[in-house]
Amino acid sequence: MSSRGGKKKMTKTSRSTKAGVIFPVGRMLRYIKRGLPKYRIGVGAPVYLAAVLEYLTAEILELAGNAARDNKKGRVTPRHILLAIANDEELNQLLKGVTIAAGGVLPNIHPELLAKKRGPKGKLEMPLSPAPEKKPKPVKKTASKKTRGKKGRAKAKKQGEVSKAASADSTTEGSPVDSFTVLSTKSLFLGQKLNLIHSEVSNLAGFDVEGVINPTNAELELKDDLVASCPSRHFHRG
Repeated sequence: MSSRGGKKKMTKTSRSTKAGVIFPVGRMLRYIKRGLPKYRIGVGAPVYLAAVLEYLTAEILELAGNAARDNKKGRVTPRHILLAIANDEELNQLLKGVTIAAGGVLPNIHPELLAKKRGPKGKLEMPLSPAPEKKPKPVKKTASKKTRGKKGRAKAKKQGEVSKAASADSTTEGSPVDSFTVLSTKSLFLGQKLNLIHSEVSNLAGFDVEGVINPTNAELELKDDLVASCPSRHFHRG
């Protein structure tokens, strides 16, 4: 047979090869038609979409490869993709609503939880509680060592007796006031005051009396109104 009327074999070239992209142009056209069935799709629309997706994929893979290399890994994982997107401002804004499976979270520690460093050696600074206030110690007076001889000893002895007399409980005699007489007054340890009064029992009804002492051998009898005005204990000594 002669080859005059025969057809020459033509090698088919894909639209991706014609456009110079790796992503499939025909598949992009099919997805566009499936999503937008009512619109007419031009010839350049799937080519443009394939080129944009190829550029974004190459950018993300480059940054993810850098993240894997920084972590000393030879394989790109979803964790590296997440770090690559989060560290890029434009990609983070584009994919802010996207969740990457097994990507984890960004490493972030609140600054208040970190220990503060101070000094060139980087010692940890811990918060210290304020030290309790120290009460001043009472100063003890000591006798001077320079006093010598009998005169010095007598003078020191006299000063000691005066200080002892001043520190002892003071007892004073009072004058008659309101039909009773204050015989002596003594200060107790807890700030209380003990008064020894000479008067009749009937005159004590209007005063706050803590106790009544009867020094005689006879028993003391109190009326009901006097007992009600003196709610404390009553003693008698035989």
